Amino acid sequence: MKVPAAGEDQKFTVFGAVDYARGQVLWQTSDRKGEVGFIAVLEHLADTLPTAEPVVMVLDNVGYHKSHARREVWQRYAGRFQPFFRPAYSPPLNQVERRWRYVKQKLACHRWWNDLDHLTQATETLLANLEVHFHATGGPTFRPAQNFCQSA
Repeated sequence: MKVPAAGEDQKFTVFGAVDYARGQVLWQTSDRKGEVGFIAVLEHLADTLPTAEPVVMVLDNVGYHKSHARREVWQRYAGRFQPFFRPAYSPPLNQVERRWRYVKQKLACHRWWNDLDHLTQATETLLANLEVHFHATGGPTFRPAQNFCQSA
């Protein structure tokens, strides 16, 4: 007897950042985690963020944030980005972790995604319409432009 399987797992990675002052979410998708995707998002941030002052980037201690290729990129953007590495195993110290949890909850909405392209498109739509305000009274607020669960 053959038992039908759900299929092969497919995934993609979202690299992102939050401009704390403006509440803007900046992101890029990649096929996989690693330094290539992280370098691409840094270049995107360099093109997108204002150049008036250096940007402090709060980062965790994942290996591709500190790899040899990354050191070259950090040197290239030395006057532009200032990395601040938080202690290992301390997600509560990084407010961005709350944003990732919010995005994952909105995308799950008690459903299975059987098409990676639709999931990627839904993720991009949600992130494009998301504002994050960490200094709001009562804690961080996430403001989607629409009711995402109904429109997905």
